[in-house]
Amino acid sequence: MKFNLTLIALTSALLFSVASVNAQTTSTTFTASHLKSAELFLIATGINTQFTGIVETMIGTSSAQIPEAQRSTFINVMKQFMGKYYSWDVLKDDLAKIYSAEFTEDELDQLTTFYNSPLGKKVSSKTPLLLQKGVALGQQIIANHRPELEQMMQDAFKKTESPAKQ
Repeated sequence: MKFNLTLIALTSALLFSVASVNAQTTSTTFTASHLKSAELFLIATGINTQFTGIVETMIGTSSAQIPEAQRSTFINVMKQFMGKYYSWDVLKDDLAKIYSAEFTEDELDQLTTFYNSPLGKKVSSKTPLLLQKGVALGQQIIANHRPELEQMMQDAFKKTESPAKQ
């Protein structure tokens, strides 16, 4: 049962994130040069070469919740699915639209210049590790205070139950 709930949660999260990307990227049109500036910025950050590692980390993290007997199959299916729908080649145009919506073409060009500099390359190379450490910190905080969080959740859900169920 836990496997099914985890799979449903992961699938829902992926579908929600894809739906959010589609919603964010379809309402505005951009010039070809603006989109190209966004793509060059993304390449300068190294996201195009780090994408595979990011996906591997996502799959690894989510597969830790899957029972050992089903883990290998889960990983294989997720790799196949993510390779088809969640790769740099598939998402780069939508990612460029997202960044184009938030930054002007000139700002993207400035960011690209920064990320192509030695300091920008260092920031880019350290970002995955820093994000991983940040996630680990968040997980540790939750683990350290899990009983309190569980009690808060129980209390909150008791308040929302109908009087007949109490």
